[in-house]
Amino acid sequence: MQVMQEKQFVTIGGKRFHYTWLRDNCLNSQNRHPDSLEKLNDICDRPAHPEPKFIEERDGNLIVDWNENPPLRSVFPISWLLAHTCDPQPQSPIGENVILWDKAWLEANPIEWPDVRKSDFKIWMKQLLSLGFIILRNIPLEELDAFISSFGPVRNTEYGDIMTQKVGKDLAATSHGIPPHNDLTFWYGHRTTQFIHCAKNEASGGQTFTIDGFRVAKDFRENHPDYFQILAETPIQFWRVQHEHQYFFRPVASIIEVDKAGNVTAIRFSHKNCVPQLPFDQLERFYEAYTAFSRYLNNLDYQYRFRLTAGDCLLIQNFRALHGRTDYDASVGVRDFRVAYMEWDYFLARYFYQRELEATHFAINGN
Repeated sequence: MQVMQEKQFVTIGGKRFHYTWLRDNCLNSQNRHPDSLEKLNDICDRPAHPEPKFIEERDGNLIVDWNENPPLRSVFPISWLLAHTCDPQPQSPIGENVILWDKAWLEANPIEWPDVRKSDFKIWMKQLLSLGFIILRNIPLEELDAFISSFGPVRNTEYGDIMTQKVGKDLAATSHGIPPHNDLTFWYGHRTTQFIHCAKNEASGGQTFTIDGFRVAKDFRENHPDYFQILAETPIQFWRVQHEHQYFFRPVASIIEVDKAGNVTAIRFSHKNCVPQLPFDQLERFYEAYTAFSRYLNNLDYQYRFRLTAGDCLLIQNFRALHGRTDYDASVGVRDFRVAYMEWDYFLARYFYQRELEATHFAINGN
């Protein structure tokens, strides 16, 4: 591995690392807690412009002796450095290896959905990050709680943790079709992983479908940039009234969320809960944009439709992928589904833990 030392940074394998960053992220036991990896020192306790006295690559590690008193040596696994480089640019805010898909893409790239008993978590988690959804096979109802809880605490809603779709007084508790939507738009915290589990599906109809909201937003932005800006810049209300619990949820947020760089980071869409209350002069233009975006979401070219069978569990990145279902007839047979939510942070943290473990084994050297 070629290492080139410059005045303010070192280049390793073509990637640049500032000395300030290396000193701040020193991995030894004097600077990091061995379990949590939390920093033990304040940034004010070291030179503002740290300087290396000696640098070399040895046995797959970058060794840096700092020009400080008392002396300090930092040892960085090269694999760790290359896994954390921001050169030439930081990681995408929407994840790694993201595929913006539509129906045609999935038909051209058919996916064999994994049997959860035979597949590796890291593999199917990459699929979830890539597509925004995944279908896992062979999860019996009696094992569902243990399966979900193995990733983190289940979000406890007013209806409990793992709910049947018959609970509550809303559209999901009926046999009516449900148009494309994200769940929990009526909560500020809708960045969740959603689990939709099929215990039994003997009713006729009731196809499930998913949509890549980020793909739709990309196309919508290219074709209707003015409408896109309206939906990204206009906060509106999302209502949910629950008389049985005496709740009236009404958060305010935009339908399309973007970061400072203009990247789409979340979609919040649910027509059944959307209640725009805007100044009179803004309302007509907003509805033009809103209706146009809704037509994109309802376009079958974006929808991937399938039938969940007993033991299937659909996992959804709820703030990216939208979902819905067609009408079903319960007189033909039983349709028994379960729904649960978990903060997306837990899923992402589990994936990064596995990736970090492969890169460094979380080793804190004792130097």
